[in-house]
Amino acid sequence: MIFSFGALAQEKIPVTESDYSNSSVEMADTMRADGKIYVLVGVIVLIFAGITVYLISTERKIGRLEKNIHS
Repeated sequence: MIFSFGALAQEKIPVTESDYSNSSVEMADTMRADGKIYVLVGVIVLIFAGITVYLISTERKIGRLEKNIHS
């Protein structure tokens, strides 16, 4: 089974001239036209901000615990 995955990973897909000239992404264009792209970007920013705040608060708590242990 491992060897068959390796064989499939080696298949090459030929690159054509149309691949180089394809500059439109239909999904992004549709979301941008509907105004949903800004909602998506906002949600992603909120998720990263939440993770950052969580990590910083956890780091501060661990720092306080380390100070209590050493003193």
